[in-house]
Amino acid sequence: KDDNCYGKGTLYYENGNINYEGDYENSLAHGKGIQYYENGKTWYEGEFENGKLHGKGALYNKDGDITYEGEFENGKLHGEGMFFGKKWLQGEFDKGELHGEGYEYDQNGNKRYEGEFEHGKRHGKGIEYYKSGNKRYEGEFEHGKRHGKGIEYYKSGNKRYEGDYENGKLHGKGIEYYKNGNKRYE
Repeated sequence: KDDNCYGKGTLYYENGNINYEGDYENSLAHGKGIQYYENGKTWYEGEFENGKLHGKGALYNKDGDITYEGEFENGKLHGEGMFFGKKWLQGEFDKGELHGEGYEYDQNGNKRYEGEFEHGKRHGKGIEYYKSGNKRYEGEFEHGKRHGKGIEYYKSGNKRYEGDYENGKLHGKGIEYYKNGNKRYE
């Protein structure tokens, strides 16, 4: 009775490659399906609503490896998920960025951060770990940098710093302790 597509179907590019296959409602991807990008080299598999990625799903690269798995809203990463790229990100996403509690790992596993994020940047309380084990920082962050009160621990246990940071650097009052109990700086 109308010209809209409903049910299951497949949409093709002019070159014959598949663009989308899955559920349709009112001629839009709606329900479960697969959206192919770059002539089939990358794709999304999951849920759609009114033609947009919406619900649970996964993005895949040309090698078939998952680059993001989690929740989407209105075409963007939104909700709980895990992103695999130069940095591995896990946590709560809002409009494609970590926002709230989350984790960040560098690709080599040399650094790890657990804590709060705001619009994709470390912001609030968190802990930075270094794979080498030489040090760890626990404290406050602002706009991606150490800012506020914090404690930096060194693996050897010979030294620790407790004090103020501003814009990623030591700033203000602080105390540097040595293992033997002597204070070096206050």
